Amino acid sequence: MRGRLLRSVALTAILLPLMGFSAQAMAAQRQPYELVRELQNVQNSSATDGQTSRIEQRKRMAELAEALNSVDTAVWSQERNLRAAVIYVLSGGDPTILRRLIETKVDLAGLDRLVRGALAYSDRADKEALELLSGVDVEGLDRTIGGHVALVRAVLTVSEDQSKAFALFDRARVIAPGTIVEESALRRQAILAARMNELAIFEVLSSQYFRRFGNSIFARTFERQFAAEVVGRGYPVNEQRLSVVEEMLRDLPDEVRTHTCLALAEEGIVRANVEIVRFAARLAAIDAQTHPMFATRMRLFEASALLVTDQHDEGARALWSIDRSKLGVREEALLNAAFAVARAIAKSPTVAQAQAAQPQPASDAADNGQPVEELPIVGNAEAAMARADELLNGAP
Repeated sequence: MRGRLLRSVALTAILLPLMGFSAQAMAAQRQPYELVRELQNVQNSSATDGQTSRIEQRKRMAELAEALNSVDTAVWSQERNLRAAVIYVLSGGDPTILRRLIETKVDLAGLDRLVRGALAYSDRADKEALELLSGVDVEGLDRTIGGHVALVRAVLTVSEDQSKAFALFDRARVIAPGTIVEESALRRQAILAARMNELAIFEVLSSQYFRRFGNSIFARTFERQFAAEVVGRGYPVNEQRLSVVEEMLRDLPDEVRTHTCLALAEEGIVRANVEIVRFAARLAAIDAQTHPMFATRMRLFEASALLVTDQHDEGARALWSIDRSKLGVREEALLNAAFAVARAIAKSPTVAQAQAAQPQPASDAADNGQPVEELPIVGNAEAAMARADELLNGAP
């Protein structure tokens, strides 16, 4: 009995490494469409719950590039694998694989325009990419790739034909619901509606985005774009429009509403619009005990906005009460710029005299939805934020 047990243990010890090797070999032999499907699942998750960071996605992209470039050429005879390669590149992946397929004259199985169009898009040959992809019937494509193509065509078309681009964004959303394609299409479509001056549509689409993708890793980007359109399109002086925004934001989860209000306040600073900063602060209603960092940021924005009004002394005093340890790099840069402006104002003529010398009062410029020209706080804030963005967005 003891001998049989020992032999069994020994046999298991021998077989385990072989079993492990077999599993690794099987994993290495997975088809490109399977590998790309895994990437899509990760990207779709990042669009809905934001759990995967951009850095992690870039890492996965690099690993997938290596895997795709190492598979046997015969694998590309299958159309689903070719589609997967195109999806990978249109998702921001390394285009080397498509270039290799073209150079080695792999049979593209009727997907020639699609492959070449995706490669041109990745190479920033936009005119060529649009020409090639416009010849592709989006409706006739497999749904796994149709949404990607519609989205790319919309992006390439928007500068020439906004209405056509809007319709293509709509098509991408219908083809690929609940995916990163829909997230990207909806985010871009909402902002496009504002730029087409279709403000009611902008409001509806923005509300949809906040409700469906408020936790996306790209939500912060949308919040800044949304804020720029709200302030720039004259919402602060249109009570009816502003009430729609207020109702929309009140219905959002606390965290999404807070982030969006902070973005509105920041945009209010850039445009020297004190009222929109106050509106955002009131709407956010940030509990300083629960969210001290958010509360500090909002206080910074309110204080900075006051510097270009006759309440600049109050704004300067508020700046001194701000705890730097509760600020990020971006906000600390703004605080430094605000202090510089406060010192400059203290040495300059009175605000009333300065305003009298202005060809257009700050309040009028803000009311018209136009950037305030030549105000120190605007230039300094923008420069400081740009420097901070360069630091934060640099390579890790």
